[in-house]
Amino acid sequence: MQDAPHCIGCGGKLQNTDKTAPFYTPKALDTEETVYCMRCFRMRNYGEVMPTYLSREDYLDMMLSIPKEVLIANVIDVFDIEGSILPQLHKLTQGNRLMVIANKRDLLPKSVKDAKLKHKINTILHAYGLKPEKILLISAEKRWGIDELIETLQADAKKLDIYVVGTANVGKSTIINHMISSVMQKNEAPITTFHGPGTTQDFIKIPFFDTTLYDTPGLIKKNHLYNLLEDTDLKLVQPKKEVKPRSYQLEVNQTIFAGGLLRMDFLKGLPTTFTFYIAPEVTLHRTKMINADQFYEKHVGGILKPPQDPKNAFEFKVHQFPLKRDQKTDIVVPGLGFFSVKGTGVLRIHTPKTIDAYQRESLI
Repeated sequence: MQDAPHCIGCGGKLQNTDKTAPFYTPKALDTEETVYCMRCFRMRNYGEVMPTYLSREDYLDMMLSIPKEVLIANVIDVFDIEGSILPQLHKLTQGNRLMVIANKRDLLPKSVKDAKLKHKINTILHAYGLKPEKILLISAEKRWGIDELIETLQADAKKLDIYVVGTANVGKSTIINHMISSVMQKNEAPITTFHGPGTTQDFIKIPFFDTTLYDTPGLIKKNHLYNLLEDTDLKLVQPKKEVKPRSYQLEVNQTIFAGGLLRMDFLKGLPTTFTFYIAPEVTLHRTKMINADQFYEKHVGGILKPPQDPKNAFEFKVHQFPLKRDQKTDIVVPGLGFFSVKGTGVLRIHTPKTIDAYQRESLI
């Protein structure tokens, strides 16, 4: 008996017997036409938010089933590097080659030189034990660098299968759709894409010149705001174009809020400029630290948004970071963005309880 076909949009194994089960389609399974499961159909045609079927354990099992002697093309979000690094990637690269595709280059200032940006990204990746052969900067949204990516993959794969991996929402499927469109010279996007995480559900096999390319599911990381935000709030934290820096001069004992998602207290140091790179829909507000608790309770969901509903306010946990006199530092919150500061002092960072913040050498 022939195996059931897979959904062209998410890779799930189709079935037409149980409407409540994953990957249902009302169509015959032996049809020659392109078939989407109902989940993909509703996401593509109505923009509905649909649940993911893939558990974290299933995802890890799938990733570990990737064979040796392949080319791993790891897509990261250049605006959310730490939030888009796969914790298991070092295991996948044992016996495999690694290329990193840094997507969403259009969100960072054009004034930043690509060579400098690649160097900074490489430094961050090395801290996670990752040593890519190449780093390519692209923008799937703007279609920047797609032709170069195709040429590089074709040349570097040397007939090895290519597995495109990454965390949820980094743009893997959008990139592959652009590649399909460019190679076939057709304006078609067969793979389902969506602004929320967990769209691809299984390996999607795609012929690619003299080899095979596989789109893979994205891991929904625990340490990421995507796990916590409602769909309408999720849209607000995802910038759509180049993020303009917003700078604030702070003195000791002042606080700045980034919506209801981040609170930064300036505990110690000389008056210093803090520059924020986050989506413009996320409000920033400076206040006195002594009143910060009451300010948050009063204004979350109002002038502090997202979240847009005060009922979705978060309980915070606290991190503390020292500043170095001669080093410009970024503080990164996965899924939100980052802010930069240079000078001596001590910062206290409040993030939602399941979210860790990171300190790194400045990216910009």
